[in-house]
Amino acid sequence: MPDRIYRIGLIGSAGLGKSGVATEIGRKLDLPFLKSKDLTRPLLEAYGYDASKCACVEKFLANKDIEYEIVDKKIRHEQLMSNGFVTDRTTLECFAYALLSVEDYDSSEISTLEKICRENMTNYTNVFYFPYKDGWLEDNGIRTMNTYFQWKVDAIIRALIDEWGVKAVDVPKDGRLEYMLKILE
Repeated sequence: MPDRIYRIGLIGSAGLGKSGVATEIGRKLDLPFLKSKDLTRPLLEAYGYDASKCACVEKFLANKDIEYEIVDKKIRHEQLMSNGFVTDRTTLECFAYALLSVEDYDSSEISTLEKICRENMTNYTNVFYFPYKDGWLEDNGIRTMNTYFQWKVDAIIRALIDEWGVKAVDVPKDGRLEYMLKILE
C-alpha cells in the first residue's frame, strides 16, 4: 500500500459486516480501528439500556442527548488519530439515526447536528458504502434484526449520500475486503 494517511469510513445500516471488514483493513494498512460499539456500549450502560424492555437498541439510542454525545465523541476520537484510522460508523449514519427521532429536535437543533455531521464527512479520505439491498444481517445479540427497520435506515443513508455529495464507493457483498483494498492502492 502507498505510504499515505487514510481516514476510512465504512457506512451502511447495522449488521452488514462493516466491523469485520474494518478490522481487516486496519490490520492490512496498520491503522487503528475506531469501533462504533466502543462509543455506544458505554452509553447503553450509562443510560440504563435493558434489552428485555427495549428490543430495538437503535430506537433506544434515538435520543437527542445520546445522539449528540455519540457525534461529539466520534469526532473527538477521529481528530486524535492524526496518522489515520478506519471506522465502521461515520457521522453520516449518526445523522441518519437522528432523523429517525427528528420529532424530538427543534429545527435549529437538527440543523446544527446536520451541519456538524456533514462537515465531518469531508475529513474522510475514503468512504465505502455497504448497501442493504441484499438484506443480510449479522446478529450481534443487541441490534434489531428487523429487516424493514434496516431498510428504512439504509434508505436514509442513501439519501444523505446523494444530498451531501459524499463520494462513497458501493461495496459488493462478495469479495468486499479485496475490492476495497484494490481501491485503496
